[in-house]
Amino acid sequence: MDLHRRVPPEKWCITRAEFQAFVRDVRRLWRQGRIPDSAADQTTLRESDGPNLYQVNEHYVKPLTLAAGGMSYALMKHPEGLLCQVFISHAWAEGLFELGDLVRRAWPRLQGLRNMYCCLLANPQNLDIGQLLSGPPKQSPFAKAMRSASHVLVIPNATVSIYTRLWCVYEAYLGTCWHKTCLMPTQPRQVVQRSVVAYTIIFPIGLGLLLGSLWLAFVSSHYALSYSLATMLMFVNVTGTALCFLLSLLLKLTVFHCVKTWRVWMKMMIVRTLHILLLPLCTAVACAWYSMKTRSFSTAWQHFLHYFIPLALVLFNLLRITQLNQQRLEGLELTRQASHLHVQTLDEASCTNPIDEQRIREDIQGHEAEVDITIRVLMKAGAYNDALRNAFEAGFDISGVGNTDLLAKMGTATMLWILAIVDSAGFADNYFACNIGSVSWLYLSIATSVVTTITLPVLIWRLHLRGHHHSAFAVKVWMNSASLALGIPLLVQIEEHLLNAMHFMAEGEEVHHASHQQEHWCPPWYGWFMVACFRPIVSVLAAIAAVGGALQRYGPYSHRFTCTCSETTEASDSETSANSGAAVERQTTQQI
Repeated sequence: MDLHRRVPPEKWCITRAEFQAFVRDVRRLWRQGRIPDSAADQTTLRESDGPNLYQVNEHYVKPLTLAAGGMSYALMKHPEGLLCQVFISHAWAEGLFELGDLVRRAWPRLQGLRNMYCCLLANPQNLDIGQLLSGPPKQSPFAKAMRSASHVLVIPNATVSIYTRLWCVYEAYLGTCWHKTCLMPTQPRQVVQRSVVAYTIIFPIGLGLLLGSLWLAFVSSHYALSYSLATMLMFVNVTGTALCFLLSLLLKLTVFHCVKTWRVWMKMMIVRTLHILLLPLCTAVACAWYSMKTRSFSTAWQHFLHYFIPLALVLFNLLRITQLNQQRLEGLELTRQASHLHVQTLDEASCTNPIDEQRIREDIQGHEAEVDITIRVLMKAGAYNDALRNAFEAGFDISGVGNTDLLAKMGTATMLWILAIVDSAGFADNYFACNIGSVSWLYLSIATSVVTTITLPVLIWRLHLRGHHHSAFAVKVWMNSASLALGIPLLVQIEEHLLNAMHFMAEGEEVHHASHQQEHWCPPWYGWFMVACFRPIVSVLAAIAAVGGALQRYGPYSHRFTCTCSETTEASDSETSANSGAAVERQTTQQI
């Protein structure tokens, strides 16, 4: 097999897009009945998981590649090869559709990686794979490909723990030796996300719009009743949102162990539920609030407040629900996937080939405890690298920080900061009328918040390139600071805002109207402080804490763990390619 002798194993790869296209092709053939379902004894596989890899290999990959010349699927697609960037570690016990979904959810985003090594498609399946693995394990095509990769995707399955397969244990060992970043598919399934969004966001907003429509149809004509009811419900919304916000702060700042134990439960079952209940109420009151007639406000800022307060309440509750939903779903998915990795002891791992088993055990002998820590870090954080390992051994809580949906969380945090900036911009009008402070100082504070809001996502992306745990820590700081920057200033002066806005609502008295037209309301001193000082200070401190804190907490990678395989030289790499090519040549000769 000339092609496999010429192209080294680390280039037996396809792109991520080609892998997903392969899954779609198999799905089409499976629906046509041309690829059978998995074996009857594999009861853990659902129909949505698709046929297992053995069936796909036997009924699709082998016939297709044999007709093309007998090479692997990867080299059939790319005769010159593609350098491995992402290595897939799995046990062949999952369905192909499940594998495709897990790879999609575990894939390192924002890294610019596209080439992947999957043994089903990388190896020449029409040859005896055992001959390719006949040499030392660290000179196998698997090891060669993993050494080239920057990331390893660990794909669990419900059938069997992948760490009962000795080759998967060896891949964990190599990942530890070579300081690779290992990732698990902790992002929630799309069907689960859609259902949660439906009943926590879409349904409450729809209910709120329905109640608002009924209000407009039956209550708005009774001005006095509508005005009194809207005022009362607006204060209920403000109070409820404030309580949720303060409870979240207390849960973050608590030092009592008993509270820490129940913190996640309280956040999800109490705070999240209250936000979900407040969302339809805020939406309904916003409809009524905007429909009520108002007289002319004495300043543009007062006019702005009248429309901003209901919108801010709706968006704040909506964004907090989104944030808590994401945290809850990622936590549940990590727990589910980690349970599939659990193994009592590495001695349980086995290999179909006794010679391979003996060689692998000789290689990892004395390092079983290190590999066990690697698996524990992976199960706890959803990822593994040296920095996470150091943090775990130092006693830091690394739960779920390894692989999170950075785009969703960054979008939520940025939206909160934009709302805070819009609220700050509303104060500019009053600087001239009230003659308090310098308008230049206000503009500087707004500019500081704007610059930080624009630049920090870029800095977090740069941290993401250093490791998922860095960006996960930074985006958590950015999210919390956004809640503080928007929430505290609004809560400090929310009653003043509401009283001022309602003060200018139509009451039907011309004299009262005339007196209001001459009246100008200036915010209290603490309102100025919150907008002109507190917010820009929070934005700057958030940037410092997000970037500096992530680097300080996890630090640079520490290559403390060494093993025999990390000492291999370029000469042994050349030997690997030669041995792999020789094995392929022997198999080709035997087939002829």
